[in-house]
Amino acid sequence: MNWIMNKKRTLFFKIFVSFLAIISLFCLFYILIYYVFKTSLQEEIVQSSLNETNNTAERFSNHMEQIQIMLFHVYNNQDLVSFNRQLQRVGFQEADYLKAKNVMKDIRGYVYNSLFLLEDVIVHFPKEHFAFGKSGSGSSDYMFNTSYRSDIYPLEHWETLTTEPHTFLISPAASFQMNAGSPESRHLLPYTFKSPGSPYQIIAMIDIQKAIQSFFGTTDGHTLIITDHQSNILYRSGSTPEGEAIPVFQDGETTRKENGRYYFKAEGADGLMYITSLEDTRIADQLQRLTGYMVLIFVFSLLAATLVSLYLSRRLHTPVKHMLSSLLDRTSLNKADEVGQEESHILEYDLIQSRIGELKKEKDTIVAKLNRQNAILTNYSYMNQLKNINTDLSEWNDFLADGGSYQLVYYDIRFRISENGSMPLDRERAVRHLLDYIHLLTKERFHANHTFQMEKNEIVSVLKEPSPFQLQALLEQLKASLDEEKHYYVVTICTLPAMNQPTKFSETYQQLRDLASSARLLEETQLISGARPLPNVDQPLVKRGRELDQALQALEEDNCMDWIRQAFAYFVKKDASVLQFRQLALDITSHIVEFLDQQLSYKATGVPLSEWENAFQDCHSQDDYETVFKHIVSSVLAIMRDSKLPATEEPTIAMFYEIINSHYMEDISLEYLSAKLNLSTTYLSVYIKDKTGINFSEHLQTIRMRKACELLATTNWTINEISVRVGYQNITSFNRIFKKTTGISPGTYRKQHLMEIHQQQKHVD
Repeated sequence: MNWIMNKKRTLFFKIFVSFLAIISLFCLFYILIYYVFKTSLQEEIVQSSLNETNNTAERFSNHMEQIQIMLFHVYNNQDLVSFNRQLQRVGFQEADYLKAKNVMKDIRGYVYNSLFLLEDVIVHFPKEHFAFGKSGSGSSDYMFNTSYRSDIYPLEHWETLTTEPHTFLISPAASFQMNAGSPESRHLLPYTFKSPGSPYQIIAMIDIQKAIQSFFGTTDGHTLIITDHQSNILYRSGSTPEGEAIPVFQDGETTRKENGRYYFKAEGADGLMYITSLEDTRIADQLQRLTGYMVLIFVFSLLAATLVSLYLSRRLHTPVKHMLSSLLDRTSLNKADEVGQEESHILEYDLIQSRIGELKKEKDTIVAKLNRQNAILTNYSYMNQLKNINTDLSEWNDFLADGGSYQLVYYDIRFRISENGSMPLDRERAVRHLLDYIHLLTKERFHANHTFQMEKNEIVSVLKEPSPFQLQALLEQLKASLDEEKHYYVVTICTLPAMNQPTKFSETYQQLRDLASSARLLEETQLISGARPLPNVDQPLVKRGRELDQALQALEEDNCMDWIRQAFAYFVKKDASVLQFRQLALDITSHIVEFLDQQLSYKATGVPLSEWENAFQDCHSQDDYETVFKHIVSSVLAIMRDSKLPATEEPTIAMFYEIINSHYMEDISLEYLSAKLNLSTTYLSVYIKDKTGINFSEHLQTIRMRKACELLATTNWTINEISVRVGYQNITSFNRIFKKTTGISPGTYRKQHLMEIHQQQKHVD
């Protein structure tokens, strides 16, 4: 009992008990979190399955809508309409089968398009007993009793289908034997279209297995049933028991539990009903397995934390014990000097131990000296010796070599473009000004500090043993001052907890840079003191890139910008970092340039990709990004409009466009083109005028002026630099031609453009 009471007063016991108290709090928190998580997990699984059912219904509905549009287009194919008229007028033998061949070619285009998931599209003329599809034509008997044979859908079914009142009819999926005598069979879903009174019908054979794979997946134990509006089963997944009855859902009910299974219902826009089911035992198994894992982790964590606490407590206590022994027992210090002092690997303890040893040696030296000289003022001499200890920290090496803690403050500076398109500040001078200002404020609050510039837009302050309250006050003062100049630059200030090891300066500096890249997209100074979990954002190019391609193909600038706004709005909603916003902008730009190269008959070498990418460095809001993309989209669509070939698609004209778009900035002439195209100058001039409607010089001037407008709007280059970049060495000629083309001077054009952008931003705000 006395031993326990004595141990309670030791540093080891107090440290160990403190660790155990912290571990106990974490254990209680862990148990509470697990209880809440377990009770909500089942609801999350059910909700996730319902969402999956809704997504499946939406995907199938969209696909069925595309199938309907395809059937309507095939049905109204001019060659098919003409072929039908010939069958009705001159009969089966005299009809022009070249028109049917053209229809088959159109059908193959749909069938071999992987987006439609089709096995075949069949055009059936019941009265003529004639049908054709992707592989050719033949009799109805051969088509439905040999090529696509099914016990459920014999030839008589397709012949009597003409009497049905439906225009679009989806029949239940069935197994079709592809060729008589062949073991190959496919599970197909027939989708029929016919017009009332029409002599022919269009049958789309949908590969339902591929559709299920694409729109639902192959989750084990998770099954799918598709019914029509009359509750007729159109498809039942292979893992679904045939005898399983479909539960009756009440009005507005989407989830139901019957016979040990969960059922989820979703109605598609196509009128079909999609029902998925999940065994209740799967949810129970997941919860049981999760409980086992969590208990195992909990026990292991508790045991590991206890052992680590015991180890750390001993390690913290042992150096203190040695120091006390050295202070209380003088012989222990002498023995340690003879054997070599044991290091504790804790910087503060080692420094204290070292200083204690130095002080004791110094004391012994002074005492021996005073004893020899019979000095009276031994205390005075002793104090004089203590004053010889060097505590000067003015130099950088001594600053880091000293045993105290230090803290880094990182400043990331991002400059902005003014309304007139120019840089309002000299960046180098501005950074130096900020460096002096930060150093001045820091020195007022912290005696031991160093402030210096790392990169061209980075400033770092190293503070010796800073007080958290003083540091917070300094950062708030800096934020207030920097926000007053946020129309010139935006600063992100990052800090991490104080460090004791100077060797980790580089590692800490890199961590601060990473923190700056995780900052939010704000137009103000941000104070970041710890990492935040970055959102997991899905790239819109992966799922919806086709919509952007369609808008670019149709030269619809508003639709392109709507797509880009939605992409950035999604990132804003997810609270993405500046690095994620910049990567999104780069990805969209690369996608647009790749699409442009695919659409043109030549590679668009005149596209200023690097200039667009540099413009993103100065974007600090969603409006800034949209402004840059408006210029990019406008320029790309202008290139696509000007680079479209005439209807004749002459190779010579295509080569002419390629050369002039690639070398417009050079001193290009008609003689240069004639040498490249191996044609006479006179003939080439007349040929270009005849095929395009305008002569060579007008083509060249149009391209150069379009490029000049783009550079005036998207860069801060001088007018003289832009004149040279678009092929005019004489700025007077450039100004004259630009004003003749646009009606205003280059400088006025730039000012008007920036005023429009500013007004748009004010309107949005």
